[in-house]
Amino acid sequence: MTVVEDGPGARARDPREGHKYFDLGRDWQKIKTEQVLTDDEMFVAYIVPFLDGSIQRRQMIRFASDPVGDPGFLGRQFEYLLQHGYIYNPRERAASPASAEQGSPA
Repeated sequence: MTVVEDGPGARARDPREGHKYFDLGRDWQKIKTEQVLTDDEMFVAYIVPFLDGSIQRRQMIRFASDPVGDPGFLGRQFEYLLQHGYIYNPRERAASPASAEQGSPA
């Protein structure tokens, strides 16, 4: 799903890049079935709290693929971050808090 710059609160480590990330993987369907949740409810229950924690810590979010125009959860994560003041850098495939992005060189 979304790779996040190292910081407290991420649930797993991506050994390929040394970043923390959030991924329910195969557990997505199991949790959805056990808790009788829709995909939208899963997004709110599991993905939004992860994103909110990253937003609160002002972490940079890196995307495994380009989220622009993505019709699925990747696109929803991307839009959520934009709605919360993040700015997207397509060259880096990363979203940063507005003030952090404004202070970095182009």
